[in-house]
Amino acid sequence: PRPPPAVALRPRRLSVTEIETWMRDPYAIYARHVLRLQPMPELEEAADASDYGMIVHAALERWFAHHGTAWPNNAEAALQAMFQTVLAEQSLRPALRAWWEPRLMRIATWVVQAEDAYRAENGTPAAIKTELRGKVDMPDAPHGVFQLVGRADRIDYDQQGRIIVRDYKTGTLPTTRDVLSGWSPQLPLEAAMLLRGGFAGLPLPKDSPPPDIEGLVYWRLTGGAEPGQEAGVKSAKDCTLTDLAEQTWANLRARVEAYDNPEQPYLSHPHPGQEPRFADYARLARVPEWNTARTEDDA
Repeated sequence: PRPPPAVALRPRRLSVTEIETWMRDPYAIYARHVLRLQPMPELEEAADASDYGMIVHAALERWFAHHGTAWPNNAEAALQAMFQTVLAEQSLRPALRAWWEPRLMRIATWVVQAEDAYRAENGTPAAIKTELRGKVDMPDAPHGVFQLVGRADRIDYDQQGRIIVRDYKTGTLPTTRDVLSGWSPQLPLEAAMLLRGGFAGLPLPKDSPPPDIEGLVYWRLTGGAEPGQEAGVKSAKDCTLTDLAEQTWANLRARVEAYDNPEQPYLSHPHPGQEPRFADYARLARVPEWNTARTEDDA
């Protein structure tokens, strides 16, 4: 499929998570935002299949909103109690609750240990903001304003005023290679939004340049045998994380300009090896059919 809809029908507002979809599967953006088609739930999807990731995010949001810079002495027990409170608020089958609860307790233990180690080495952050919603306009795009929106799981300011942007994942982490090459742009785009004042309520200096991006950090929180994992993005020697954020913003601008060309089609899975892990519109695009044909032709 190569649909080239009129530019007036193309989206002028996307989220930071949708930018990765736009890169890996432009057709999915076309189906969702131009055709306005929403994926239907699977027929056998359990009626009580609550979002495990939502529970993890909700518990950590409440915890760091109250205890971010005032770490309690009984942090492990208190955070476990917070997870139990959020879990109890969900309408879950008893078996599912029994399955998830010990995993959430292990996540709480890991988070406290990770925070204790970080604060012992770097000191208590000067400020912690959680679940921040933001937006930034790109006012001079060829066919009018394009707006990027997003929600940052957590933004820290260290004692020197530098910024650490964190993201919680309950699934697979992106590789550093994909982040640096632009295929997984979520955290760098959040940093770019921050540098442009896109998140309200942050203590940014008014009359001086924005602070440097000191860290882009993923927490993988599964509660399994290895309950948590921290992965920080390491930039190239001649490129700071601030530079990475700016380059990712420049890449987004180039994509907006490309799709403001009415001849630019929304292709399905245009980059072999960079397909999305979950493709909601693959059946609509008949990906299995034409992909098999392409494989046979190549053979």
